[in-house]
Amino acid sequence: MPEHTYFLKRSSHNTYLLSRQLVGRASAESYTHAICRGARCVEIDVWPSDSPEGFVVTHGYTLTKGVSFKKVCETISAAVDSLGPDAWPLLVSLECHVGAEAQVNMVNILKDAWGEKLVIGRLGTDSLEQLNQVTPRDLKGRIILMVEYYAPENFADIEAEEENNGVDSEAFAETIVEGEDLPAVLVGKIEQRKISDGLAALGYYARSWKPSEGWLQQELIDPKHILINISESLILSLLPAQLDPLIDHGLLHLRRIFPKGTRIRSSNVDVLKFWRNGSHVVSLNWQTFDTAMQINESMFVASPGWILKPKAQRLPDVDSQKLRLRVQVVGMSSLPLLDGYEDKVCDAYVKAQLLHHQQDQKWKSQTVQTTEEGDAMWNETFEWEFVQDELAFIRLRIRDNRRFKGDADLAVFCARVDVLAQGWRIVHLLNMNGERSGATLLMHLGITCITDQLL
Repeated sequence: MPEHTYFLKRSSHNTYLLSRQLVGRASAESYTHAICRGARCVEIDVWPSDSPEGFVVTHGYTLTKGVSFKKVCETISAAVDSLGPDAWPLLVSLECHVGAEAQVNMVNILKDAWGEKLVIGRLGTDSLEQLNQVTPRDLKGRIILMVEYYAPENFADIEAEEENNGVDSEAFAETIVEGEDLPAVLVGKIEQRKISDGLAALGYYARSWKPSEGWLQQELIDPKHILINISESLILSLLPAQLDPLIDHGLLHLRRIFPKGTRIRSSNVDVLKFWRNGSHVVSLNWQTFDTAMQINESMFVASPGWILKPKAQRLPDVDSQKLRLRVQVVGMSSLPLLDGYEDKVCDAYVKAQLLHHQQDQKWKSQTVQTTEEGDAMWNETFEWEFVQDELAFIRLRIRDNRRFKGDADLAVFCARVDVLAQGWRIVHLLNMNGERSGATLLMHLGITCITDQLL
């Protein structure tokens, strides 16, 4: 059983985008930002153009501005170098929309930019390869390229794949796209997809297949190192009926989830739903610090970007207990207010959520007016009872009660319940861009087992 199937990876979707999906701008520096913040799977979409390179990194069939493929590769290389040789490996998902002839130049750019960091072909001894036991530890400091693989049968030819749902490709077939440090480029109709042998060789350990109906029941033996690359909609269509088969399949093959194409505002999937079904890589739009990104941030904080799956997915017969979580929310200090607060105060309350696989739970404090320094006192307590769950999260939001204008989030704290430090805690609150807000929250947490009977 390949060891890498035991891990979840922190992942970024459309990494090159700075903002919106349809009319935003691409930048190579987006990769530096994502990788240095812990992303261990990033995405490059390459399209044909009339630039000197012959292709560009952009969001096809949109008005997104592009960026040089070479510059993107060099930026990724520098970001990986900055992490040091002991950093866990980086997966790069390559969505290739250019013809086989142009791929020769792409391969040369990849090799020149990434050098020895790029995994090319098979590593290790024949015996290890036969056992399919190349581990992430064998690939520290390296870059693993995901390259599309088109099987002769059983898998769909994805000329019109689901990620284009809601976007009229014909309407954008002759769109002029301005590039960063590039002349205007033409994203036009592309030839039927084909991956050259040279490019395919770079994807040996991550052969990215987009499957057709029935893939979950197929025995995928040859070729080795299959990575199932599948949309959120197709996975959701299998739930909840196929939950156990999905978890079992995830112990044999890597699986990456990408969001459907209709998420044009860079909204995100319910990341917990996909981690709970055994998927390893859930690609998120880092441009939006929504609930999924808040959970993602707390899931991988202080980690190398790879963490073990829950024991219930890796080990047989894992027992769970019933727990009681008791939280005393005392007060907040130094909350900076948004622009437009002329009186420098707001009516603040705490909204708490337990995100759990059986049933979410909620709690809300009273509303109090903050001081001009951004302080507030609640001194309230709440309790939740629930079955132990390694993917249970607690989220506390400081909200402004705007009455008839619609309440607004001002700051947030999110954490995995299993790793919560108990007792008195002063936690740092993030603003709604995912940055330290400067505010802190004083609270007391206690977790007790309330039954000796295993559930």
